[in-house]
Amino acid sequence: MSLDVPASALARCAVHPELPAAGTCSRCGGFVCADCVRVVPGLEGRVFCAACAARPEVNYLEAFRLEFWGRRDRWAWTVGVVTLALCALGLVSALDQRAPTALRLLFTFLTPVPVGVAFFLGRSWARHALVATPVATPVVMAVLLEPSSREEVALMMVCAVPALIIAIVIHSDVRNQLFFRLDVTPGQLKALWNVRRNNPLARHALSFGLGGVFMPVFAPLAVLCGAVAWRRVDPEAYPPIGRGGQALAGIVLGVASLLLWGFVLLSFLSRFLSGVVVHK
Repeated sequence: MSLDVPASALARCAVHPELPAAGTCSRCGGFVCADCVRVVPGLEGRVFCAACAARPEVNYLEAFRLEFWGRRDRWAWTVGVVTLALCALGLVSALDQRAPTALRLLFTFLTPVPVGVAFFLGRSWARHALVATPVATPVVMAVLLEPSSREEVALMMVCAVPALIIAIVIHSDVRNQLFFRLDVTPGQLKALWNVRRNNPLARHALSFGLGGVFMPVFAPLAVLCGAVAWRRVDPEAYPPIGRGGQALAGIVLGVASLLLWGFVLLSFLSRFLSGVVVHK
């Protein structure tokens, strides 16, 4: 014996009633067909309708990306300030008649300053030129300067090593890539969102917990922030709230720091009181 379900009784898509439903929206619960199914980055495993997928609290990674799209980050402002400092230093060296002319010209305008200005203005080529600048500057200086100024070139090469490391960090920074309007992967975007927006109290709790090991005044703050952050954890929320591990670690470190410093304080008071009694 078999029961045939009439086609009219089957669930239909809310937007396309002529098509059978392929699932239900995880947010509103409405039926969606295969054409209406949307998968949101960062919420893999859940199905949404087109209307819910467009909402900023659901498609939170896209809203987060648009928030920083084309906006200068701390690295852009840092490069801009350093460029101004180089201009000022070049002006001072230009007024000093003892400074070599080639060094003044190169140090002021030839390599760092145009790249810094272009980077601050968001020119895409400046991202790559910023990495090459710490390497190119000592090389060009070695060619233009006199043999008597080789010590300055050697010093410049030594200073170029940390500058190159910083330039590579800037080049790979996701937030800086958003300033230059470059596409980033959902994984990179989610990692940046986790750092900046995902339950920041949990990160503060962990920081206070680590600080409480050395300064007991931070231990109560670690316990308080950790407890509040732990209560906020909700993986099913839109957007999901996580970092429960960091919140728990902050609570544990805070309690352990309080116990440790309490034991140290009691031991100190015990010795002090014992010494006072013996002295009397």
